[in-house]
Amino acid sequence: MDSIQAILSEVLSRVKPSDEEIKHIMSVARRVVSRIKRRKGKFVDVVIAGSAARGTNLRGSSDVDIFILYPKNVPRDVMETEALEIGKSLSQHFELRYAEHPYVTIFVEGVEIDVVPAYAIDVGEPIISATDRTPLHQRYVSERLDDRKRDEVRLLKAFLRGIGVYGAEIKTEGFSGYLCELLIIYYGSFLNVLRAASRWKPQVVIDLEGHAGVKFEEPLVVVDPVDPRRNVASPVSVQSLATFVAASREFLEHPSIDFFFPEDYPLAPIHLKKTMLQRNTTYLFVLAPYPAGVSPDIVWGEIKRFSKYIRRRMEEQGYEVMNSAVWTDEVKDIVFLVEIGGGHTASVIKKRGPPVFDYENSKRFLEKHRSDFFGPYIEGDRWYVDVPRPVSSPEIALYRIVSDAISSGSVGRHVAEEMSKTFEVVRGRAIIPFYVRNREFARWFSAFLIRRPIWLKR
Repeated sequence: MDSIQAILSEVLSRVKPSDEEIKHIMSVARRVVSRIKRRKGKFVDVVIAGSAARGTNLRGSSDVDIFILYPKNVPRDVMETEALEIGKSLSQHFELRYAEHPYVTIFVEGVEIDVVPAYAIDVGEPIISATDRTPLHQRYVSERLDDRKRDEVRLLKAFLRGIGVYGAEIKTEGFSGYLCELLIIYYGSFLNVLRAASRWKPQVVIDLEGHAGVKFEEPLVVVDPVDPRRNVASPVSVQSLATFVAASREFLEHPSIDFFFPEDYPLAPIHLKKTMLQRNTTYLFVLAPYPAGVSPDIVWGEIKRFSKYIRRRMEEQGYEVMNSAVWTDEVKDIVFLVEIGGGHTASVIKKRGPPVFDYENSKRFLEKHRSDFFGPYIEGDRWYVDVPRPVSSPEIALYRIVSDAISSGSVGRHVAEEMSKTFEVVRGRAIIPFYVRNREFARWFSAFLIRRPIWLKR
């Protein structure tokens, strides 16, 4: 236990913001609030929210939200228009962003602040828009966290970040900051959360207020204390949940600071080549441009769906897809990756037909394939036939799949628009020039190749 406490003390000393950092963030936020309140408008209040306001932020992360609250009788379009005008007037450096409401992100003295419109509601009143909950979250958490528990939240966030499952965005499908806060409120400490998580089996249900209003289906359910119909943990994928459970067990048995600060250096190019040769599989990459100005959440949604589409189509053409994934730097580049297993040099692929006992479909299948050279034949209770592979080269097959998807609208609109201008398919070690000039991709692909989580020691 002493070793664990020493590790946690070291982690906290590295992730907890200094008093000066906290004071600066809150000073900037309060001055922005004061400027908004001096404006004329239909709003009734302005509140600061987010992890910095709750005292649970990590060092270097401001995460300040300022909510402009409106009466429920103000039309949504009027609320949004006024709030956007106010937000843009607060700084010369701003970005328009979109969630359920459009909102403005401003940059003031090194602090990033989201200025968001919402309706002023009380606990128990119906939610009009998703952003209405956040001021209620602020109040709920602030009333239940003391200084010790705020630090426990920071430890949990740092742990989740270290194992790669911190963040509720589509890219990560992991644990939000608010979810971390609720877990600490429920279990009392970081170590208690890990002890509980090490024994979790889906479905896990946590209902702090005992007021769940619907039946939830997700593997992890944490009922929102301010909205009984919402599962705070709904973004958490099964893989993210499993990763957290496994990492919790491993840390409790083999505690190490590496869980919090993993050393994920990319492989040197010579070692990259060696590792790819050791696997003796075929790596195919589709290099595409990132659609400028589009929200990362939108792009991640499109490219994750397209990655699954590519995998399915490659498998339909008889290729053994061992792994597939997608990466983007959210600025310039997108890379789709497909790893093909052995046997892709075969000239034929096996096509499954209907059950022999299905008279009508069997008749149609035989009519279509009766003259084929390899079959039809029976395995178990089904008809099969071996037919010529449409394309013998996996990279040509991949190129055609991507081209057809773009022309047929099977790719998300924003990504398709960019890929219709240019994309490239490269094979194996031909990726090395891109790998060498893009360190973030190199880190990602190195982890993909090694497969073993950094925190899982030998």
